[in-house]
Amino acid sequence: MAEILTIFSKLDLLALALFLLAWAGYESFVALSIRRGSNLPARMQVWRERWMQSAVGRDNRILDVQILQSLTGNSAFLASTAIFVIGGLAAALGASADVVKVLNGIDYFATTSQNRFGFKVALMILIFTHAFFRLAWSMRLHNNAGVVLGSIPQPGDGDPAVARSRAAVAARLVTLAARHYNGGMHAYYFGLAACAWFLHPAGLMAATVWVVAILYRREFRSRSHAALAIVEGG
Repeated sequence: MAEILTIFSKLDLLALALFLLAWAGYESFVALSIRRGSNLPARMQVWRERWMQSAVGRDNRILDVQILQSLTGNSAFLASTAIFVIGGLAAALGASADVVKVLNGIDYFATTSQNRFGFKVALMILIFTHAFFRLAWSMRLHNNAGVVLGSIPQPGDGDPAVARSRAAVAARLVTLAARHYNGGMHAYYFGLAACAWFLHPAGLMAATVWVVAILYRREFRSRSHAALAIVEGG
């Protein structure tokens, strides 16, 4: 810890603290808002429950399976992309001496060193590793939801209460998958914000505030959120 304090300036440490607190604070705020039902993920949770309850009355559930496959594909694409990003960052870490020379040759960028650059790259690797694990778990949960969906009895076969109960389990799994998908997407957003630290610590602070503002706007004040709120009772 003492070595980190000597590597970075006070402004760097302040920017890093703001970044970590903003990310953790926003995730906690989103989780609380979901429980209160006051954001876009909470609205979509209602529609996932309605989706699975509607699947109970369908003889042919090919459409439902296709939707699950599409959701799984989205997570798989971003998870594989995170692996490529991690690989690129590892390559940059191996060429840190050359990269530092380039960065220090630009007048408008903050002066850096190999240790400072390596720590920043390591932070980026941790961010996208976190994104990978959350997105990979989202894939697994969507697959599990598909299995539960397949166990729902056809209309007229078996106990309707059992069918509704299994549909509720599938809806819960899909909702959990969506939360991990959102967490992975948030990691992508904050990972992009962390890129600004390579330029200047003030850039990291500005990018962090910008990312939080974008996420808040889209999850709490967007037109899609308003549309879902209007028809929620339908």
